[in-house]
This record gives sequence, structure tokens and C-alpha cells, in this order.
Amino acid sequence: MSPRVTAFGEDLPRPEYPRPHLVRPRWLNLNGTWEFAFDDDDRGRRAGWESGRELPLRILVPFTFESALSGIGERTAHPVVWYRRELAIPGDLLEERLLLHIGACDFATTVWINGRFAGSHRGGYAPICCEIRDLARAGNNEIVLRVEDWPVWTQPRGKQIVGEAPFGIDYDRVTGIWQTVWLEPVPELHIESCWSHFHLDDGRLVLEAQTSHGFAGEIEAVVSFQEVEVARGRAYMQERCEGRVPLTITQPRLWSPEDPALYDVTLSLLDNERRLDVVQTYAGLREVTRRGRSLYLNGAPLQFRGVLDQGYFPGGWYTAATDDDLRRDIELTKKLGFNGARKHQKAEDPRWLYWADRLGLLVWAEMPSGRDFSRPLVEDLTREWLEIVGRDRMHPSIVAWVPLNESWGVDTVDRSPRQQAWVRALHHLTRSADATRLVVANDGWHFLTGDIWGLHIYVSDPAELVRHLERVIGEPTTELAPGRQAALPGVEVADLPVMLTELGGLAFRDPRSPDETAGAWGYDVAATPEQLEGALRALMAAVRRRADLLGFVWTQLTDVQQEINGLLYFDRTPKLPLAQLRSIFGDQAVGE
Repeated sequence: MSPRVTAFGEDLPRPEYPRPHLVRPRWLNLNGTWEFAFDDDDRGRRAGWESGRELPLRILVPFTFESALSGIGERTAHPVVWYRRELAIPGDLLEERLLLHIGACDFATTVWINGRFAGSHRGGYAPICCEIRDLARAGNNEIVLRVEDWPVWTQPRGKQIVGEAPFGIDYDRVTGIWQTVWLEPVPELHIESCWSHFHLDDGRLVLEAQTSHGFAGEIEAVVSFQEVEVARGRAYMQERCEGRVPLTITQPRLWSPEDPALYDVTLSLLDNERRLDVVQTYAGLREVTRRGRSLYLNGAPLQFRGVLDQGYFPGGWYTAATDDDLRRDIELTKKLGFNGARKHQKAEDPRWLYWADRLGLLVWAEMPSGRDFSRPLVEDLTREWLEIVGRDRMHPSIVAWVPLNESWGVDTVDRSPRQQAWVRALHHLTRSADATRLVVANDGWHFLTGDIWGLHIYVSDPAELVRHLERVIGEPTTELAPGRQAALPGVEVADLPVMLTELGGLAFRDPRSPDETAGAWGYDVAATPEQLEGALRALMAAVRRRADLLGFVWTQLTDVQQEINGLLYFDRTPKLPLAQLRSIFGDQAVGE
């Protein structure tokens, strides 16, 4: 069931199935026009807005009110907002448990169904799920959401400003629903999440699933490739809510950026051969490993040619207007010569990760940071990061987890035992949730622990970049920025892979609209296309001189507001011909 029309009568925005790594055939898309209100005085709760009150504005979900596609396009901060819609629920959906899903809603969300509390969630990036069968009824129903998003750095907010206007590297804020809202009927016992990992040495694919409660029956996994079954197995759940099915794949077709082969997987819960729940997912057979200063993908040496991707989109801001726009960004990234992307300060829509899986792009997945070390930040970021890892670890494209960036939120980590303890805790918690990927605990500087020593160096002079890299690798406590040592004293980095995980940032103003970018900003400026090409080539030639570098991340994929250091303009038009850019960043760009 995939309806195309809302109760308000217009075509649905973002109609595609929103969770491609765990699919059931029955679902109801709730995107479209909702009632909406600003509540700057925070009086809605006292006035009883959670039920029976028509809200004055209209908003197109899943676009936030700051975006043009929402139909509002209001950039002023509004820390409390409300959503409401009426919905006819078919009676057959209430024969099972009924889940209300919100892909992501920034930041603190409370949900009511027919005036009764259904659930709450803190975090702007992880999914929200409420069971509503006992609150709903056949026929007309009311859904109301209240969302708080205060402009403070004690919550994980990534690149969203807390002030009045975008400045430097920070952009306009995002408030409220920004991913698909949908209903899903599920059996009483059902699969809540699943993931897989592959072991190259013995061709073993392990499928794991978590269920809604303990179960004494079996879990079955059936794996096929190009519609031909290649493996099948079962395991007893033993009254646990976690099941694990190991399978051997003979002559596996390995997943890589050059050949992103995906296997189809069907997972079932069985009670005496009666199928209680069935979901469809997929797996990419690939293994990422580190041995000393080397990285390997499927046993072959890996060099990461990445681009920094902020994940902002024309019209929709955090939300791509269409699924094709998500796919286009992956395709453009590969056409530019990159084999990977570091999704920067945003936990991206699972549909983007799906296209990275399908098209073959290596991904560093990063947690949006706060910048004020505090108990709320520690608790909120830690909890939501584990939710994101749990959601996204099914995606073979993800090869590295990045819980912290540039000591944001731990700005005195060089001398604070509490902050050091949190960095280590995030590293170990990430490893406990997923031991099959690399963990980059605090990327950029102040290295304390992790699998890759990532360096952020914005030096526009190629000769100085070479000299600076020489100094840093020779003496790891060298400062990369004032007060920002590459590695903390006493921390051993000699046996770690080294990557230049941010560099570049060359600004080039759009000649089509030279006066439209107020406060245009970059780490250095090119005045002409010829200067831009020359600077790009010279910096990448400097990077190529360091054969011990195992990769780089170029800043950045697109312009975003005042930050005009993208390789593409914000509308995704290349600043130089794609062939020229590919010759600069392609597969001869490191270690040659």
C-alpha cells in the first residue's frame, strides 16, 4: 500500500518508501499538508493545543518551515512549533500493532493521538517511533506534534546557527519534521531492526535482528543474488530479543565502489513453521580492516578519495526535494572523481545512504556536534549517536563512524579529564555497537583514540602544505590551528593510518550572480576559473607527494549560503567542467 494522495488532495512529496534497509509491503505515507503554528510564547500546552484546535498556518511535510518548499520559508528563529492533521485510518490497520514513524524531527518532539500522549523523543536526527493502536480508532483521527528547538549549543545541532544570521561555516537553522512521516502495521511480535556483517576469510555473512520482545521460536534468513537463492539458514531465538544467523556465501560477489553488488535478504520470524513477521532487506559483502598504518577493503589496499558533503539541498534545505536529488548528489560525487564522502555534521536521510549502497560510494558517517560541553550535551549526543549507529549499520557504504569533529563540544579535551573520558567512551560505545567499521573518535585534531589519525589543514600554499605535513607527521603535537595540537601529548600515533581529512576550501563566487552571496566566505579565494583550476591542481599535487597519506577529504562538494568553497554551486552546476575536476581528484590523486 503506497498511497499517492493525502487527505488534503495534493500529490505527496517524497512518496518513496522511507526505510529501504527494512521493508514491509503495508504502509501509509503521511507526508503532505499539515496544519502548523508558531508558539513563541510557549502557551500551547496551557491552552490545550494537543487536541481539537485548528492551527492557523499550513506546512508541506517533510520540509521544515525555514525552507521554501515548506510553503512558509521563514528564517527567523521560532523555538516552539506545533503540527496537526486529521487522518482517516482504515479499520484493517488496527487489527495489528500500529506504528507511527517520523524519520527525523529536530529537536525535542512530543506526540499526541486524539488528545492522548503517544510518545516523546529528544534528538534531531534519529528516527522516532510510537505505537498508537490503543490510541487510534477506525475512521477519523487527530495527530498533533509539539517540537522544541532552542538556539543553544548544549544540543547536537551540527552547522545550524544559534544567532540571527549565517556566519562563517554555520548556516540557517532547521526546526521540526524534515524526513517522511508514515504509519506501519506490524504483528504483535515483529522485527524492529536488522544488520549484517561479512567476513572475507571464510565467506561468512552474519545476519542479525532485534525483535519487539523475547521469542522462543526461530529466525530465518534467505539470501539471493539477481533473483537466485544462494544461502538459507535458521537460528533459535531462545527467548531472547536478538537473533543471529551465520551463512556461508560461496564465490561471493564483493561490494566495492567499482562494483556495488547487493544481495537481497528476506528475514522471517517462525513459530512452528508459522511466519509471524517477514521483512525485506539487503547486504553488501565487504570487509573493512586496518593493519598498522594500512587500510584494506576486501583485502585490497584502500585509499579514500573523499569530499566533504554538508547535505543541504535547494528549496528543501535539510530535505532533498525528491529522491532523484539524493541520487544525483551521489552520481555527481563519483563523476568528480571521488570514491567517498564524509557526510559532515549531519546524519543523513537513509535514502541517501541507500543510493550510496546502490551506486557505490564509501561513506564516513558523522554525528552532528554541540559546542558547549555540558551534561545535557553528553547525555543527548551519546544516546542519539547510538540510535543513529543502530539505524545505519545495515548500510555497506558506511566504512567509518565519526562521533566528534574538531573537538566541538570538547574544546578543552587537551586538559580536561572529563572530556577525555567522554571521547574514549564514545569510541568504545561505538565499537560495542559495531565492531566491523573504523571509528574516528574526534576527527581533525587533538587525537586521543581511534582507528585513523585525521588531520584538518587549510593551507592554500602547496609548498607550505608539504612542509606543514612534514612537521606534523614528524612531531604529532604540532598545532594545526592555534591551540589545536594534531595529537595530544603521550598519545601514540606511529602505528595509525594518516589521512588529510579536511583541506582545500577555495572560494569562487558564482559569476552568474556575483552580488547575491552576502558575506561570501572560504579559506582562500580564486578570482577566475583558471586560478581555481590551478590552485586545485597545485594543492592535490602537494597531497600526492606524501605517499604515506592514505586518503583525503576535500572541502567541499557544494556551496551553501555564504560558504562558497564548493566544487559545485548550490544548484549543483560544476564550477569547472566535470572532466577537469575528475582529472584532479580521480584515482591517481593520492600516493603517486
